[in-house]
Amino acid sequence: MRKNERLELIRHIVSEQEIETQQELVAILESKGVVATQATVSRDINTIGIIKVKSNRGGYVYGLSNEAAQRYMSPLQRAAENILEVTQGESEIINMISITVVPGSTKYLKRLILEDYSEKIFSLLGDDDSLLLIATTGENAKELTEIFQGLIKKK
Repeated sequence: MRKNERLELIRHIVSEQEIETQQELVAILESKGVVATQATVSRDINTIGIIKVKSNRGGYVYGLSNEAAQRYMSPLQRAAENILEVTQGESEIINMISITVVPGSTKYLKRLILEDYSEKIFSLLGDDDSLLLIATTGENAKELTEIFQGLIKKK
C-alpha cells in the first residue's frame, strides 16, 4: 500500500471510529492487511494533523480538526455535493454502477473518479446527469459503490 493510501485509510478510520491509542490504530490497520509500526503511525498522525478530541464517552480519542479534515479531503470528496444517487445491480457479481449527478457535472466527476480509482475501473461513461461505471470485478463494484454512497452520506 502506498503512503498516501495509508494516510487516507488512517484518516477514514479515525473519522469513523473512536480510537484511543496508536497501538489500537496499528491493530486496526493490521486487520485490514496494512503492516505499519507504531512509529510509522505516529508520523502519519502528525502528517495528517490528527489530534486528541473529547470522546462522547468522556475520555479522549484521535480525531480530525476542521482544518485537517478540509486539508485532507480529496477533490472527489469536495465534489461529492454533485453526486445525488449511487446504485449497483442487485447481484454482487454485477460490476456496473449507476451514478446520478447534478446536471453538467459529469465531466468533472468522471475525471476525479478516474484519478482516484482507475485501477478498479474498466470503463466510465457519462451523459449530462449520470455516469455508468463498469468496474473490473463485482467486488470492485461493491467497494466503489460503498465509497461513493459514503460520500453522499457525508454531505
